[in-house]
Amino acid sequence: MSIQDHNPQSHHLFNNEYEYLRMSDLATTAERKPRTYTSKNGDTRIIKGKPAKRGLLPFGESTLWTKVRTGEFPMPVKLSDRITAWKKSDIVAWMKSKEFNQ
Repeated sequence: MSIQDHNPQSHHLFNNEYEYLRMSDLATTAERKPRTYTSKNGDTRIIKGKPAKRGLLPFGESTLWTKVRTGEFPMPVKLSDRITAWKKSDIVAWMKSKEFNQ
């Protein structure tokens, strides 16, 4: 999937100059099956499952953060205390530099 083919989702953030991509747009995640967890003190938690999701990149969140730390991937920008995103233009440039068009 190329960046041009990506279907923008409702949580994309826009301002006058930049379009941003969030981690959920970039990372590919495997399916997580629902499970029940019981702690040592007997408390039980039900953990919801999540379907597999194909992001723009063929790797997951931890690999992406490793690449950011080592300088192999563009740095994100903090849009607020809780929102981190990447400039779409930085991602497009990175993908082109890697000839990363699937």
